[in-house]
Amino acid sequence: MSDTSIRKGLKGVRKKTLVKERRPNGNKKLEALFSILFFLGLILLYWEILIYRRTIIEIKIPLLIWLTPGILLTPLLYDKFNKIDGMRAHWLLHYVAHTCMTGAFLLFGFMASNYYFADNQTVDKRFEIVRKGSLPGPKGHRSKREPYVEIVYKGFEKQLVFKYSDTKKIDAAQYVNLTVKKGVWGFDILERYDAK
Repeated sequence: MSDTSIRKGLKGVRKKTLVKERRPNGNKKLEALFSILFFLGLILLYWEILIYRRTIIEIKIPLLIWLTPGILLTPLLYDKFNKIDGMRAHWLLHYVAHTCMTGAFLLFGFMASNYYFADNQTVDKRFEIVRKGSLPGPKGHRSKREPYVEIVYKGFEKQLVFKYSDTKKIDAAQYVNLTVKKGVWGFDILERYDAK
């Protein structure tokens, strides 16, 4: 096997990777800023998931808000993004970056404003449980499964997660009592819920 064929083979492998080449003329300050924004977006996404569990909203709405910026910004900013970080990266990496930065910020802004600026007036409601299950417990305690129930709320299913200590109560429950308040964008916020 000649040296030339090995180089051609390695070059072909490099072309199939997500990062095609690194150029030394990237802007290190902007690259650091984008890295910080990316990880901040991941933190906000985790916080948003916690808010989502307390918000009664169909999953397609947050997913649309989160994924759309990546679809729109990737083709528009592909070349500019490559110049900033000094890499010629695959479009999939750009999509993930835009989704985790811009999408996470927009989604958190939407969900947090609905949650934190909700109306103070609460309403009590009762729903029949349509399905029960359990989720793995926290790390190190996977066997302490957290029970959940699903209810039909305004035409879609909403999952309510309980603590491990409520397992026996959930197994015997037929109904869930909710105390909700209206969010600023019209999506109800769970103040309290209990199984009966």
